[in-house]
Amino acid sequence: MSTGTGSRGPRRTRPRWAAAWSGTWQALAGPLLAALRLVLPPTCAGCGRWDTVLCAGCRELLRGPALPVHADAAVGLDVRSVALYAGPVRALVLRWKNGAREDLAEVLAEVGREAGRQWARSLGATTALVGQGPLLVVPAPSGRARRLRGRLVAADLADAVAQGAARGWCPPAPAAVLSVDLLRRRRGPAHQAGASARGRRRNRAVPPRVLAPVEGAAVLLVDDVVTTGATLGACARALEAAGARVLGALTVAATPPPGGPRGATLPPAVPVPGEQTAGAGGAGRERQGQEHRRRYVTRP
Repeated sequence: MSTGTGSRGPRRTRPRWAAAWSGTWQALAGPLLAALRLVLPPTCAGCGRWDTVLCAGCRELLRGPALPVHADAAVGLDVRSVALYAGPVRALVLRWKNGAREDLAEVLAEVGREAGRQWARSLGATTALVGQGPLLVVPAPSGRARRLRGRLVAADLADAVAQGAARGWCPPAPAAVLSVDLLRRRRGPAHQAGASARGRRRNRAVPPRVLAPVEGAAVLLVDDVVTTGATLGACARALEAAGARVLGALTVAATPPPGGPRGATLPPAVPVPGEQTAGAGGAGRERQGQEHRRRYVTRP
């Protein structure tokens, strides 16, 4: 075991055997949890209530339009989130991201579809804003470890957002919405979770690589959680440097500001003119002839 010293006193690092055991446990945890779920009834991923994947109360926290949030490290970017990253929402998002609850995939996909649909509806003349080319829905880049595990939660969420955006296109006319996984991290930590605000801002100094030409394309960024906006800000700058027009960003949840009340809620929604409540005649509002497809850029 090695130790180090600094201005804040001794610092202790994990021994190698601990890191190895952590990796082994993560590999075994998925199958073990899956086996247990065959025997035990499901519990709510948000509050723990028995015999339900997600109870009505926790589902309600994920309903409603994505509302603007303030992100210090993404100045000038229109960032919107569906919910506050606290309490049951934080619990269920973590379980979804870490693979502990595969049964949440469709729940979060529906959240993404509704957020994408309402985002497109809120633009008004969508075609006039996006232009002649397709709208590219681009997920924030996942780290190498997450890619190796196949846990591409941002890419899966981008798929759902793209489907919803195609449904909400206005005016109703044939259009293409592509979910394109084209950003890759250059270097740095595996993920931003647990990093301080200063650390997030430092990490954002290295923008991701853009793997395909995007000059003139309209882009909507997607991520699961926004804290300081460091990741989304870096993505927007990289895409704009490559010639794209970044229209905004959608996330499932936004972290409450430091020191703020954990029970705070996002501001009330401003209804979209002519919009019905979610779930009322949703199937009838789907546009015919509109296209959504996922395109992976595989260049390393």
